[in-house]
Amino acid sequence: MTTTRIISAVLLAGTLFSARAEEAVLKAAPITQQEVIEAALYGKLDTINKALAQGYTADARDPENRTALMYAAFNGQTAVVAKLLDVGADINAQDNTGSTALMFASSGPYSETVQLLLDRGAKINMVDNNEHFSALMWAAAEGQASVVELLLKNKADTTLQDVDGDTAESFAAKAKHYDVVKILKAASPKKKEAAAPKKLETEQKAE
Repeated sequence: MTTTRIISAVLLAGTLFSARAEEAVLKAAPITQQEVIEAALYGKLDTINKALAQGYTADARDPENRTALMYAAFNGQTAVVAKLLDVGADINAQDNTGSTALMFASSGPYSETVQLLLDRGAKINMVDNNEHFSALMWAAAEGQASVVELLLKNKADTTLQDVDGDTAESFAAKAKHYDVVKILKAASPKKKEAAAPKKLETEQKAE
């Protein structure tokens, strides 16, 4: 064997040893809860898959009683949300405040994530424990018009009130999200009730 080939063989052996040592370390070191949370937030599906393969429980909680599903929903990481639901994550789990994955997703411009959660059985009119906020209230307060429309399409209750008597519409008005106010006004039961007598009156005149 030439000197060059001997050196190459030694270098190759060293590389293989380093790679195997790194692989052994990865196998030996379980992915931490914090790493799972970060992976959920930033859509690192490969890390989520590795954690699950290591035995990570989909409904594991952090100190705030939040699950990886909640963090993924908060940042609109639809692929991670889907994976966690596929392995049995509780879609309606609540954190210490009573907030759910749907509430977190609804506070951002994440219609795709919201739709997935609704399709998988998220309860649309749940409210949290502290302020009695609903997903619709969160979407309205944050000015997420497309999410508001999606929630209304799926029968979100516009009449729900928080502990101070505020509704989704009043939250939108206070935050000056007037496009959302318009959407909610059109969907409110009072608006529909007011329109009905007018229609009846027109029919009577026609007779």
